[in-house]
Amino acid sequence: MIESKKDLISLIEFINEIAQNNEWFKKQLLDKLNLKPDFSSNVDLNDIKKNTTKIIDLLDINPDCSIDYSFIKHKLLRTRLELDNLRMENVRYDLKEKEEMKRLYDFCINAFYQIENLMNFFYHEKFPKIENLLSHFEQIEQTSFKRKNEKNIGEITIATKIYSFNKTYYKGDSIIEGLNIDNLRLIRNEGLHRCTRIKSIENENQRLHQFIKYATFDSIHATVSSLAIKIKDLLND
Repeated sequence: MIESKKDLISLIEFINEIAQNNEWFKKQLLDKLNLKPDFSSNVDLNDIKKNTTKIIDLLDINPDCSIDYSFIKHKLLRTRLELDNLRMENVRYDLKEKEEMKRLYDFCINAFYQIENLMNFFYHEKFPKIENLLSHFEQIEQTSFKRKNEKNIGEITIATKIYSFNKTYYKGDSIIEGLNIDNLRLIRNEGLHRCTRIKSIENENQRLHQFIKYATFDSIHATVSSLAIKIKDLLND
């Protein structure tokens, strides 16, 4: 578990702050927790802090990682993936951010960080020798990749890695999964302002427009989760 208790305590403090300044929210929260509100004075929600299970159930929040990265034995990389996953999930429940598009964008960015690390992990494990990896990329159908004396996986663009992975491992009905992975890359490249514009103007970037228009927190999470499972299975073959 990565900092889950710390994150949960921060969440409780945030809930407490809202409750102190919003009588309706305070009453609703206390009713849900079967606690009697005292409106004659400021309510100290220490009782709520003693019952974190009810808060988790109430807000449907999982303080643990929502994707299983236990198959990654490299401790530092696994920690990075888990932290990006927790940051991604925290965005989903960020009550301070009122703009839905901003929350969705930040969710996508943290999802993309996980995709990038997963791709690097996969190709590093699959092709330990950089020469073999470069040769693999050069043989991908319709690739625009041309080697430039790269010394390691980090010197190869993520666009090349995603394109090569999609061409190799996503066929037939699963092509859409590969496109969604690349759409997250495009969102990272475009930035919040451009993505907001693209969502509103269909003919500016029709492919990305369709993705942003229909994307949800759950669908983006499913894209990252399915990639993690796929990579785990490919490396275990």
